[in-house]
Amino acid sequence: MRQRRIWFGLLGMTLLLSVLLGRLAWIQVIDTGSFSRREIDLIGNSVAQRESGIELDSGRGQFYDRNGKPMTGERVQALVVFPVKRSAEQNDDAMRRIAGILGTNEKGWRDFYTGANVPKMWTEPGTGLPVPLTAGQARRIEELHAPGVEVMETVRRYPADAAAKHAIGFIGQNPQRIESEFAKQLTRGSLSLTSRIGAAGLEKTMEPYLQGVGKTSVGLFTDGANRPLAGLDVRLIKPDNPYYPLQVRTTLDLDMQRTVERLLDKAGIASGAAVVLDADNADVLAMASRPDFDPYRIAPEEGNWGNKALKAITPGSVFKTAVAAAALEEGVVKRDETFECNGSLGKYGFTCWLHGGHGTITLEQAYAESCNIVFAKVMQRLSGEKLQEISRKLGLDMQVGWTEESSGGRQWSQLDGEERGQIFAGRTPSEDEGIRIQTAIGQRDVLVSPLQAANLVVTMLHGGEVLSPRIVRDVRYRSGTVVQSFPAHEASARDHGVSSRTTRQIAEWMQEVVRTGTGKSLQQAKWRLAGKSGTAQTVAGGRPAVHQWFVGYGPVEHPRYAVAVVAENEPENGKNRAIAAFRDIMDALAER
Repeated sequence: MRQRRIWFGLLGMTLLLSVLLGRLAWIQVIDTGSFSRREIDLIGNSVAQRESGIELDSGRGQFYDRNGKPMTGERVQALVVFPVKRSAEQNDDAMRRIAGILGTNEKGWRDFYTGANVPKMWTEPGTGLPVPLTAGQARRIEELHAPGVEVMETVRRYPADAAAKHAIGFIGQNPQRIESEFAKQLTRGSLSLTSRIGAAGLEKTMEPYLQGVGKTSVGLFTDGANRPLAGLDVRLIKPDNPYYPLQVRTTLDLDMQRTVERLLDKAGIASGAAVVLDADNADVLAMASRPDFDPYRIAPEEGNWGNKALKAITPGSVFKTAVAAAALEEGVVKRDETFECNGSLGKYGFTCWLHGGHGTITLEQAYAESCNIVFAKVMQRLSGEKLQEISRKLGLDMQVGWTEESSGGRQWSQLDGEERGQIFAGRTPSEDEGIRIQTAIGQRDVLVSPLQAANLVVTMLHGGEVLSPRIVRDVRYRSGTVVQSFPAHEASARDHGVSSRTTRQIAEWMQEVVRTGTGKSLQQAKWRLAGKSGTAQTVAGGRPAVHQWFVGYGPVEHPRYAVAVVAENEPENGKNRAIAAFRDIMDALAER
């Protein structure tokens, strides 16, 4: 009996061992991809530490213009080399021919090819960007069948001919910001401290929508002896998600953007900006800044990447628009009242730009001719407090770009780094007459951004309603379904605003600027135009200089666009580049 129990015990152990061995065989040979209800990938885990690969696509969301044209995410064919067994003698001709196809030094190519002990991509010197291959180059290289040489599609985030670079911004590493703002993503592993996130522009403000669900890469898997695993040596790894990456649809018109940038360069504006707004809803159609910059080579100390369209600078006589509005609203000037300008105010050393003065003129004529003396006399009748109040109601001395209040009560803005500008230093109205007079001509402490200036024109066309310019319309899944929309809306409350009678009156005065005033050179434009010029005194490089401005709209009969152009730090008596660029931009819009 005892022997029988021993025999059954041994039989049970044998059966158990057989089951375990069978299960192990199943795991090792048949079901290598997963094990148990936890779906543990045994092969994935066994080779994870021996994978070396190349990122082909970060999985980050991309930007598109209002018509669905891509503005980032250029797909290019690139050359990838894998460390596989090679025969130098057999590949000698192929190596020589590939170097010729690439148009590069044969020795440099050979050294790159033979020295690739991990997968490597053929890149541009200094940038690390993949060298894009033409269709012909890719085909000729593939026909050679050189061992370890593959042509693969990869994504360059910023195209070689990228537009709207200042508005789009750039990405970079920022461990501190990741820790403080994206702790959840860091914890779950979708971000690491070395991840590249938005550092400026829309890349920064739209960061939560741009983060993907995984990268696409090509990897080489090897065994413990660093030998490629049969059937698993080279694998394309990509997230299987039909919704990501997300698409950020901007309000920008890519063709218009390229035209505006080209025309700024044509006008010789080395430092400045141009903004084109839709006159109907204040959407940003184009936003260009100069000097240009390379998003792959950021020099923080140079600041070229800063968007000058959002930076507040001295506006000069453009600000007379706000002064005229305040004078009409407060009734301190009668519409048919005349003023005398003999070229000097008689105190504070204050003079008019026109030697000898403008003689007897009305406020409308003074606006058209940009007479300093008349506006100084008007400001003697206005308080600093009232000027600041009216200016704010017109959307100055505040951020006008599209914002919303987040769940935490914080203001979130689409536009990165938009400056609110100011009327008086410290934002405290001054009642000192000398300060008020300098302020009246847009000097002293007055600061306005090109975006605010263009939006001021829209406000005049909308009867005093201050709209909030958008630059992003919505965010969509990869399928095109809208995830989040950003509807057009007004800027923050303005205490009932400025009357439609006043603002429409000034919009008409802008037409007089072109008919008889400082904008007469625009009479030959393809559209009838209206606007206001400005020349603000400043200092650049220790020498006197000016900021040249022109803001306006067109066509006069049915306004479609509001445009602001500024050329910074120009010589005092130099060519007016702002007016030239304004006309060229409007002519280009007329041809659309």
